[in-house]
Amino acid sequence: MKAIVHDQHGAADSVLRLVDREVAEPGGGEVRIRVVVSGVNPTDWKARTGMYGGEPAAESVPNQDGAGVIDAVGADVEGVAVGDRVWLSLAAFQRPGSGTAQEYTVVPVDRVFPLPEGADFDLGASIGSLRSRRTGH
Repeated sequence: MKAIVHDQHGAADSVLRLVDREVAEPGGGEVRIRVVVSGVNPTDWKARTGMYGGEPAAESVPNQDGAGVIDAVGADVEGVAVGDRVWLSLAAFQRPGSGTAQEYTVVPVDRVFPLPEGADFDLGASIGSLRSRRTGH
């Protein structure tokens, strides 16, 4: 699958690159999502540019927020099913390979929320950013 990655801090045009990665399988308590829209919020570009300090993990996939369709469910997952339309938040939080700037991502099910009927994927990808601004998280 295609993914955008970076392994150093800097401007988007100098550190982001397109790579091929394996499609990961979800483990216990996780779901895999076919990402339709990846959302960029201030946390994403601040981390990429180094505003938070520290070094990025080897080959981090950026973008915390997104929306898509669940295409695989790991063990011990309840309340969601393959084919569900969802939005997700904090995809890459403490999981540098799970950002939404890729075709598929695997995340803990508690970071995934139903996308209401009639809501498009663009709206879904922006919900996490709106939530972050209101709560400070």
